[in-house]
Amino acid sequence: MRTRPARPAFTPSIRNMETASPRRGALARPPLVFAHIDASACDRPPEIVAIGPRVAHVWAFLLDASTESGNTWRHVLSSEEKTRADRFAHTVNRDRWTVARGVLRHLLSRYCGVPPHAIAFEQGATGKPSIAGGSADRSVAFNLAHSHGRALLAVARDAPVGIDLEQERRDFDPMPLARQFFFERELEAIASVLADRQREAFFRHWVAKESVLKAQGVGLSFPLDHFHVSFDADHTIARVQSRDPQTLSPEWIVRVLSPGTGWHAAVTARGEDWDVRVMA
Repeated sequence: MRTRPARPAFTPSIRNMETASPRRGALARPPLVFAHIDASACDRPPEIVAIGPRVAHVWAFLLDASTESGNTWRHVLSSEEKTRADRFAHTVNRDRWTVARGVLRHLLSRYCGVPPHAIAFEQGATGKPSIAGGSADRSVAFNLAHSHGRALLAVARDAPVGIDLEQERRDFDPMPLARQFFFERELEAIASVLADRQREAFFRHWVAKESVLKAQGVGLSFPLDHFHVSFDADHTIARVQSRDPQTLSPEWIVRVLSPGTGWHAAVTARGEDWDVRVMA
């Protein structure tokens, strides 16, 4: 399969209130509140979070932490994760990646009922991570996205999930990249809006498509222009059509999130009948 071109520069290289949707299958898009997660929680038994079928929990958190908190998060990482963190050339990227992995372990421990350090991960053929058997509850599925000091974690049970987060760059011209990466119908949708809204439309499509690829777990080799997402009138839900339905299922449904001005996010799961809950 042909490998699509490298991601553009705006895409990161490292990959509060609980609010239920008013009805199943609809998303009220409650605002995501990005906050610091208390690192000292790792030293206490996990407070269990229950999650049923047909729901995706979304956690929003910040990655910039004090030295003390960063050291606490590092303490729960595996030796392999610590080695990977130390390979980052820039301190800020190393520290943010460490916090992201530490918070990931902490939050997953609340679903699995085991200490954060006890969770082991494995990767599928295309690199999508999952909980390894024998270490914790494998029915807990997750997906993590981070960009410029912010992160989102999606958690579901017995169902794959994907999430993406991007910061909008104000000096970014969306049309050349849209022509390179997007399906013709998506390009037409972006070009049809006023010039000052095209950047917003581009990023809305981008995070939707990335979240679909991450949910499916097909990896970067599946071209972005081999499928397209179609949004409803208020841009809260998108549906998928694929040129290769055997590789990329058209059954995914994308729900647009509200990460704040200048940010874009979306979460994807299979089928119409699922809810999103923003967690804190």
